[in-house]
Amino acid sequence: MIKDLCLIEELESSHKLIVAGLGDLQDIDMENDFYHLPHQLLASGLERLMKCFICLVCEARNGSYPTFKYLKKLGHDLSSLNYKIYTEFYNTQNIQLLEEDLAYLKEDSSLHQIIHILSEFGKYARYYNLDVITGNQNIPINPTDEWEELEASIEDKTPYLHEDDMQLLYRDYYPRVHSKIISKLERFLRAIAMQFTLGNHGVKLQRYSMTYSSFRNLKDEDFGNTDYRRSVKILKQDQKNWTRRSSEEIKASNWPKKRILKSDYPGEWPFRSEEVTLECRNSLICIINIAGFDFALNGMAAGHLNLPFPHDAGIAIFGKSVGPFIDMALELGK
Repeated sequence: MIKDLCLIEELESSHKLIVAGLGDLQDIDMENDFYHLPHQLLASGLERLMKCFICLVCEARNGSYPTFKYLKKLGHDLSSLNYKIYTEFYNTQNIQLLEEDLAYLKEDSSLHQIIHILSEFGKYARYYNLDVITGNQNIPINPTDEWEELEASIEDKTPYLHEDDMQLLYRDYYPRVHSKIISKLERFLRAIAMQFTLGNHGVKLQRYSMTYSSFRNLKDEDFGNTDYRRSVKILKQDQKNWTRRSSEEIKASNWPKKRILKSDYPGEWPFRSEEVTLECRNSLICIINIAGFDFALNGMAAGHLNLPFPHDAGIAIFGKSVGPFIDMALELGK
């Protein structure tokens, strides 16, 4: 009974660490380039999850949890833990989705690179700077360089590099590439979570499956679209202070405006609502009304009207740019 309670607590801790890590990765922007925190949280959370899963499957097969010696022998290498899971502990039950997820765990090179970097960071690379300072001859990978190479392999940075507008890099590139990285991790997490319910590993795994139900229930089209940032949750709780306007109030205003429907928009739709209304005041202040609330599209609107940005409020999907809507709003003011 005590062992079961400890395992539940460890499983819940792993989930909290992973969600916090994903949120902190989404928080990277022009004012915050501190990658160490999300790397540390994700490395710890993933290791705990994989070891909990292995412990549960061992208990289902053998009637008891593995020994301390067995668990210690597993080590801290996330890539090795992933390999052990998909070679020894993963059941597909001839279910197509599970077979596809198994192939993903085995073959996706980007996933393997992400897991490798997080693994090396968790084991050694978090001390990279101290190793350089103290003259360590066995210096591990530079986590910053490795992560930047990973980002470049997933999304080319070149189109976002403009000397006169570095904000484009942080507004569009980093959210987009981090969304793709998170989608890789979400599919990995779903693959593990599915084993709790569909892997035929016993009743106990099914009983403990609720902890990771949010990942288990993700559909393919959901990958990369969830906003994990704590700041967004806090801002949503403060919704009573948002500026609300009805459609009649918007129509009655004298500022140039434009209603846009998702069904009519030719590009990538970045909002969680099916329609939005753009408004431009004094040729500079760009506002977007979404679901009856006003949000800032540029710094002028945020500063002068104290409006939140749609991404910060979780109203726009992380990783999808609102840049075209800023351009359209500015066109209204000409």
